[in-house]
This record gives sequence, C-alpha cells and structure tokens, in this order.
Amino acid sequence: MINSSVPKNWKDLQLDVFQILSESGLNAEIEKTIITARGKATIDVFAIDSAQTPPGIYLCECKYWKKNVPKYVVHAFRTILNDFGGNWGLIISKEGFQKGAYETSKNTNIELLNWQQFQDLFAERWYRGYMVKKLTEEAGPLIKYTDPINSRIFGKADTLPPKRLKRFLSLRKKYSSLAVLTSMLADFDLFFNKRVPTLPLLNIMRQRGIKKPGKIPIEILQATSLHELLNLLIEQLHTAIKEFDEVFGGRA
Repeated sequence: MINSSVPKNWKDLQLDVFQILSESGLNAEIEKTIITARGKATIDVFAIDSAQTPPGIYLCECKYWKKNVPKYVVHAFRTILNDFGGNWGLIISKEGFQKGAYETSKNTNIELLNWQQFQDLFAERWYRGYMVKKLTEEAGPLIKYTDPINSRIFGKADTLPPKRLKRFLSLRKKYSSLAVLTSMLADFDLFFNKRVPTLPLLNIMRQRGIKKPGKIPIEILQATSLHELLNLLIEQLHTAIKEFDEVFGGRA
C-alpha cells in the first residue's frame, strides 16, 4: 500500500486522494466546480491525466460515511460524470457499498473503491512516477561515494589525510548496502519484475534466503507502506551523504 495510515475524517480522505493522484503525475484539484449539461457541480477531487492521449479526466467522490454507500449516490454521480464527459468516475468509501450500488455501477466507467483499493489502483503508477524519481534524486551522491569503480571519488580520497581516508573507507562499508538497496528499488523493472515490491522488505529478503541484511536499519526493512519506506530511506540517505560530505569538507 502507499499509505499505512487510514484517513481520520472526510477532509483527510479528500486530501489523501488528492495527494496520491498528484504524486502519480495527474493534475489534481480539490473541490473543483465544473459545468455540466445540467448546471454546476462541485467535485471532491478533479484530476486530468495528461499522460494519456487525449488527456483523461477523473472525477472523484469521497464518502467518509459510517454506512455503506447506497445506489442513489452512484446513480447521481453517474449522471454528473456523463453530463460533463468525464472518462472515469471514482467513488472512494470508508465503509464500502450496498449491493445495489455495485449493480448500478455495472457496465459503466465508475469504479467503487475502498481506501485500500484506491491505493492499489494507483500503486504502480505512484511508485514509478514518484518514488523512483525521488530515490534517484536523493541517492545520487551516496551511489557515487560507494561506487567501487568511481575513479573520480577514489582520486579525491587519495588526497585525504590518513585519518579521513580511513573514515571514508569505513563509511563505504557502512552504507554500501543502503546504496545497493536504493538502486534496486529505483530499478524495480529489473529487480522486481516490473512489480511494486511487496512490503515489508524483510519478508522478501527471507524468501530469497538473505539472512543478514547488512547494515540497513531494521525500521527500513520493516516498513509496511511505500510512503513510510520512502521517508525512512530519504532520512537515512541524508544522514549517510552528510557523513561523506564531512569527510571531504563538502560534496566530492
């Protein structure tokens, strides 16, 4: 899943839907007023997917109700979607949907989703378009510092005083596993067969017979959501890069 936390109220649900769509590369807006064939309507989250040709339009309705969403909500939403000419309608419900709601949505361009299903729908796109880019941007300096054949870095290291050179070599041992893991996560097409890694990573390592995870912090390996994993990795990357920078007196 992208987020392990569950929205606490309707506003949280709306903002979380907006954030995931935005980070997935869609141009999203909150509470956008649209003009349909029958008048105006306010949409909880409106999004345009410019990656499609022609661009795709998503209308999203967020329901933080204590009961299952009935069919009349789906019917009314379908009318707005059709009158506006939207490509997809997503109704995201905290509790779920009544049987009649599912029947009403059959053979339509409306998806009825709970919070987990909404995340699953955009997980690969979010991972590829947001997480991979963030990891690539943040991990660049560490990968250079730990690269076994980076002659430029080694050339600068050779000019360091003995104490700093020893520190540099120690940091390489300390953070090489982190650099490798980050590279693997950023190139998931190769290492994870184009599938979003199943979390926690510790389970994947055990399945592959890796009993010793190196010096990677255990909280990274135990993260249960992609956002949590990304934040922990970035925090650790910043720490590692800062330590290398201190050895060289700046970015090498």
